[in-house]
Amino acid sequence: MKDIFDNCQLGDLKLNSRVVRTGLWQTQPMSEVYEKYESLAGSGVGLIITELISLYPKDKFSEYSIKSSAPQFMVEAKKLAEITHEHDVPILGQIEFIQFNRGIDLDIGINDLTLEDIRQIQSDIIVAAQKLKLAGFDGIQLALGNNFFLSKLINPYFNQRSDDYGGNTFNRMRLVLELIKVIKTNLKFHVGCKVNAYDGRKGGIDSKESIEICKLLEKVGVDSLQVTKPLSPLYFTKDVSEEDELVEFSQKLIGEVDVPVILGGGFDNQKHMNELLNKNDVEFLSMYRPFVAQTDFLKSWSETGGGISRCKKCNNCYRTKTSTCYHFK
Repeated sequence: MKDIFDNCQLGDLKLNSRVVRTGLWQTQPMSEVYEKYESLAGSGVGLIITELISLYPKDKFSEYSIKSSAPQFMVEAKKLAEITHEHDVPILGQIEFIQFNRGIDLDIGINDLTLEDIRQIQSDIIVAAQKLKLAGFDGIQLALGNNFFLSKLINPYFNQRSDDYGGNTFNRMRLVLELIKVIKTNLKFHVGCKVNAYDGRKGGIDSKESIEICKLLEKVGVDSLQVTKPLSPLYFTKDVSEEDELVEFSQKLIGEVDVPVILGGGFDNQKHMNELLNKNDVEFLSMYRPFVAQTDFLKSWSETGGGISRCKKCNNCYRTKTSTCYHFK
């Protein structure tokens, strides 16, 4: 019988549980962030994925993100890695951006990228990965899901390019595949990717193509895949059918790839999570909002069993972009 508190292996990473904490926004002072990570790492979580690490200072969400270009970035990243490793918890840096800026030209569109722009994006991500490696991180997670820049680049709804970086699935994935290959060749580093189970737009990525994308990622050495929805977590309410769609997709994906698959879906109930683990081939479950409502809730879950998060799924932490709980200050 599988249990969320099993010791397990996520690729090359040893985990103390099957629960993956996913981060999103970051606006608190770093002193508070360090305290939060101390509580998270000591709670019984298996893996911590950081809040967004934004590549570009003028990106739409840079105000609410950790910035890889900031002068203090290396010091702060090193401290976060030290805190999590003291509790034997691995940490991945979540690299995302929504706007690519070319000097004074802001928000360059997918179809307007030059080859030089593409090389710049690849270089910027590789440099961010190198920084995190030097800071002691265990790996990165690239955002190919939700509605960030790279998810649009690989999506035929947005990408109408006629060169080698547009058209079929492989070409739309080319930028990502090339940079992952460089990272895996030169750094001993876990590379995870967050992917949408489907896009939801007419002419966008469907679940069949999403699985093909995941198989391409596996071929270039990706170590783990996290399944989500395009506009998560706003999609994750109390509607069970939404979870069923992600579970069904994840089950299919697990049968097609040989890398670990992490399932996200608004989980908040220990009993339900254990039932889900034992009804399917899913091995890992990710959570975001319950950790905002209470960073160390897993402690009581492991002691008493049958835990239910106090998170009300109001999505205020998402809408306000603060990662702070409206109901439980």
